[in-house]
Amino acid sequence: MDNGDTTSSLYQAMPVIILDRTSHPGNIGATARVMANMGLTELRLVAPDRFPHPEAVQLAANGAEVLARAEIYATMEEAVGDRNFLVATTNRGRGQRQTVLTPRQLGEHWADISRSGTIKGGILFGTERTGLLTRDVERADCVCNIPTVGGYGSLNLSHAVMVIAYEIMASTRGGSPPGLIPVVHRTLATNAEMDRLFQHLEEVLRAIDFIKPGRGHHMIGSLKAIFNRAALDSREVSILRGILHETLASRERH
Repeated sequence: MDNGDTTSSLYQAMPVIILDRTSHPGNIGATARVMANMGLTELRLVAPDRFPHPEAVQLAANGAEVLARAEIYATMEEAVGDRNFLVATTNRGRGQRQTVLTPRQLGEHWADISRSGTIKGGILFGTERTGLLTRDVERADCVCNIPTVGGYGSLNLSHAVMVIAYEIMASTRGGSPPGLIPVVHRTLATNAEMDRLFQHLEEVLRAIDFIKPGRGHHMIGSLKAIFNRAALDSREVSILRGILHETLASRERH
């Protein structure tokens, strides 16, 4: 692959920005402006409080085209179903089991996996006051945290998008930084496929009494983190679900 093809593939792998339950329309417009400046074009909005809205248009400025193409979804599940690599942004410590990256580390990792496989990525940003729901942090492959000085960890939504988008843009336009997870040329499993795997896994673990009634939330969270770190492709998910199916079938036969 020559440099032109490499650059083209990196641009095609640029992430979708996904804003969850945004309260202020101005933040949506400012995010669209930031995205346009950093070469990002796809914006998804999950149940925004007020959109469309004139304030969003006013603050979008040169990001008007990004704003006009923004897609609205009723739920996070619908917004991420076709994605095969998700990043959750948060500034709160919740005992995350995923790998936690700085924006610079994320940019380097994004450039690496964009070269190595077919990536359809998304970066999740939560509502302004409370951030992402825990279940949406858990669905991500890794977490991105923006380091700040002192006790002022909260950033304006569009500012947070800007920091992360810049690092991804800088890394994908630059050299070849080392990757964190080796990925061969393959198509990673979508979030919807991973959700079905986790549901199937929990059903089997409860059926064989590995997880007791009324328990298991933390166990399932740990298992999700293990499988998300593995960066499974669609074929590998099918193999695992086949094993789960045969586990129950064998149990019933005996």
